[in-house]
Amino acid sequence: MASSSSSAAAAASSASNERNRVAGVNPPVAAAVPPPPRAWPIDPPPPPPAVFVQELFRDPDRRRLFLRREASFLCRTVIWGLFIFLFVASLSVLMWLIFHPIFPQLHVISATMSAVAITSTAASAECNITLLLTNPNRHLNTIYDRMQIALLYPSQQVLLSQDYRPPFVQHKKSQTTIEINLSFNGVDLGNDVVKAMKYDLDRGSLSLGIKILAIVRYRNGKWKTKSQFMRAYCGGVSFGFTSSNNPGIFLNPYQECEVYLYTK
Repeated sequence: MASSSSSAAAAASSASNERNRVAGVNPPVAAAVPPPPRAWPIDPPPPPPAVFVQELFRDPDRRRLFLRREASFLCRTVIWGLFIFLFVASLSVLMWLIFHPIFPQLHVISATMSAVAITSTAASAECNITLLLTNPNRHLNTIYDRMQIALLYPSQQVLLSQDYRPPFVQHKKSQTTIEINLSFNGVDLGNDVVKAMKYDLDRGSLSLGIKILAIVRYRNGKWKTKSQFMRAYCGGVSFGFTSSNNPGIFLNPYQECEVYLYTK
């Protein structure tokens, strides 16, 4: 009975397919079942085998390749460093030759001194000095970071008075007048120095010295030199005295000073 039912169903299906073929209708197609999704669209490549430093030195070929690469990198680094150093040094030398800093010029253009009061071991006097500072450079400004000016009794190398000037900038090819008070009042000089000073005053003249210490730099735009020490000495700043009660007369106006520069 079941066999006859199956035969009948198959016959009916064949007849239906025949009718569809004659009518030009395609038989239904069963939908395709999609494959299960993959975790990766493409399987990732396997990781490269780990290479340890011990293996590099075990394998002579790998060791030579590794050392060759390291030596090549070191050589390139040294060559580039040397090239940059030579470039910067050449540029600095070229800028120095182009600008060629010239030492500043310093003169004592005027000075006044009152009568000198002397005791057994001390001395007092009012002293005013006017200096003329010249920047002879055509392309460089001079920067004075600090300046110390001292009045000395040169025969005994004794400091009588000193003062400081604030930082300032002197432009190229310019002159600056510096007026400074170097008076000394009751300075304890000692018996020997006072005797030597009194001997000079009795002879009618007193010779003093001026020492200037400063820190100097040169600049043109962004280019500038390193800081340098400036040491200047103005010797022979002499005053004539007609009597012990009269002020001194400056004997050698426009006295030129010796200027030295040296690096730190």
